[in-house]
Amino acid sequence: MSTKLSIFLISVLLLVSGCASNHTRLLYNKKPAFYSYIFGDVQSKHIDAEHEADVYVAPASCQKTLTALLAYKTLGVDYRYETKLYVTKKNHKVHDVVVSFAGDPTLTMEDLERLLKPINGVAVTGKIFLDASLFKTPPHSPNLMIDDMGTDYGQPVSSINVDKNLIIVTAQPNKIGKPAFLANDSGYLIDSDVVTTLERSSIKLSLCNNRIKASGNINFNEVFLELKISPIDFDRYVLYKIKRVMKSAGVKGRLVIVRDQSQLPAKLVLLNTIKSEALGSIIPPALKKSDNLVFDSLYLKIVNSQITGGVKNWNEGDEVFKRLIHEYFNIEMENAMFVDGSGLSRYNRVQPRKLFAVLRQGYYISEFVKALPGPGEPNSTLAKRADLLRSIKAKTGAMSGISCLCGYSINKRPKTFVIVANSFAPPAKEIFPVLDGFVNGCLDR
Repeated sequence: MSTKLSIFLISVLLLVSGCASNHTRLLYNKKPAFYSYIFGDVQSKHIDAEHEADVYVAPASCQKTLTALLAYKTLGVDYRYETKLYVTKKNHKVHDVVVSFAGDPTLTMEDLERLLKPINGVAVTGKIFLDASLFKTPPHSPNLMIDDMGTDYGQPVSSINVDKNLIIVTAQPNKIGKPAFLANDSGYLIDSDVVTTLERSSIKLSLCNNRIKASGNINFNEVFLELKISPIDFDRYVLYKIKRVMKSAGVKGRLVIVRDQSQLPAKLVLLNTIKSEALGSIIPPALKKSDNLVFDSLYLKIVNSQITGGVKNWNEGDEVFKRLIHEYFNIEMENAMFVDGSGLSRYNRVQPRKLFAVLRQGYYISEFVKALPGPGEPNSTLAKRADLLRSIKAKTGAMSGISCLCGYSINKRPKTFVIVANSFAPPAKEIFPVLDGFVNGCLDR
């Protein structure tokens, strides 16, 4: 081999490996952690750089990209959740009422008031059945860590979802040194040790025996603070919300939650249907904000559509997701695991290379790419990461000791990338500039 040719090949090799050498050292030097990543072209099979791309990692909220893609494929961009009102009649009067829920994560009390309009002011002589039979799974996945339950991001997920399944707690200051004023929108008693001070506001909420525990302080100059916590006893929460709707509508009757369709009355007459926005309008804000309730609800909806008799166990979704990924993208997920749609469970696992392969094909689903946030985009998980290249559209993922970023660089030669950092020490915010600088360096070549 000639000297000139050898020099040329070495130069090319150095150019191609620049990202995988110089920038890799930057990663480890700036924030010690285990890193795995892969960068490459969308339109070809060329890989620009990779490192440990075949290890299995917890994708955190990057899993939402898979759920979104499968939702677009299985349900369709125009899909709408439908919540329905049925009645039975006896002696020409309303006897039983059935509200059939569809697992709509966007359903509100105002929506239910619209649904009940045909029976406003009616005294129901039989029962008012809340039909929660669509999903037979427990509202809290057994794959969650116990610390996630009750948080504002770990809501229960059910056929019945109302007001994001969150309890809203408001706190107002009093005189300095005096107890603050606390209230909530879901009928819970509050045990509060929150006092009014001149220090920065800091209030911690928890639930114990269906009572809200509040501790901390609120700054005297605050007008009010709005805090969120999710219910543990989900039936109690649902019944309180529906009773308020019934009272507003003037409907009287005994409420019963039913999870077995065979327990519903026969000869039902459909009176009203309300529909959610189309999936094409639900997914983009949920993807930008990383809404766990929306994506876990979609997970159950997708899985339920593929299983005869309905989904009974959260883990049933694992095989369904693997089969659908193979069907739509011709990618085998082998030992991957998908036990929810949000990525909240640490039991989820996927190889960065396989996630990269799905995303590479997902680039051609325009609704999906448009739904991803860009750097610095308000009300998104990239709002504070404005230093990323402007060409990037990406989904973040984060949990204790894990930070992920996956998506695209959209230009004349579009790129796909996945990067995951594991086992790093807090604070988590220190990892963002390290990952962002690395991603920029790999893509801006």
